Amino acid sequence: MDLWIDKTEIEDRALKVRQEHNIQTYGIKDIFSMIEQRGIDLIRYPFGKNELLGFSTVFEGKKIIVSNSSEIIAREIYTIAHELGHIIYDFEDKNHDVKIDVDIDEESEDISESRAYYFANCLLMPEQQLMMFIKYVLNKTSRELRALDIVRIQLEFQVSYAAAVKRLHEIGFISTSHKSELFNERSRITSNSLFKMIEADEKLLKSTDVIKVPSKYYEFVISNYENGYIPFSSLQKTLALIGIDAEIFKKEEQNEEKNGEQLDIDDVFEEFK
Repeated sequence: MDLWIDKTEIEDRALKVRQEHNIQTYGIKDIFSMIEQRGIDLIRYPFGKNELLGFSTVFEGKKIIVSNSSEIIAREIYTIAHELGHIIYDFEDKNHDVKIDVDIDEESEDISESRAYYFANCLLMPEQQLMMFIKYVLNKTSRELRALDIVRIQLEFQVSYAAAVKRLHEIGFISTSHKSELFNERSRITSNSLFKMIEADEKLLKSTDVIKVPSKYYEFVISNYENGYIPFSSLQKTLALIGIDAEIFKKEEQNEEKNGEQLDIDDVFEEFK
């Protein structure tokens, strides 16, 4: 990264986040629950593969992270960690701009993106925990690391193959040539085959396409409909996301409109299409 970021401060901040949640394992096993425990609204939505990774913002004082569940789970986890970096560093001055991430690249020329990238690495793969896992669990030296070892790191730290290899190179544990060798080995064998070779659960390599929105959002929409602030069509589209038939909430037609302006649920995602 060409831009200057305070890596020591970022490492310390990421460590404190892990301590706040009493993370005792090498990796974070459930980042989804961790985000919710921090009082951040996490919305997971299948926008489609390669459309965008996710975004974060602060709306009316509420911190929000949105991730694309059409991406493989390892990529979605990394995106959420990255967006948490934005929440921590980029909204402290009450700046409510939306941070949209279509791609996450360690070579970004944007200091905000570089910082969030490094924070995600430190949160998911702290240097000390990574070294301890390799030494005491894998029982390997840096030169001995092969593709199957990277898969085992993936499983423990819940990250992608690429993220694990890049992190090992970032902290100076493997050389540039070794990094290339590991990527070449994965290309020859493929990630699916590597997982099968050690009979590992392949869920990290798959997307969930899940739709998960905090329940209070649905309660808010139902309440607004019942009070006449939004039309039935908006309620219908919102509840359809979780498979609920809005007909059970439908009122008489004369109560469908109130005070002129109405909120259309399409507007919520229009900017991100």
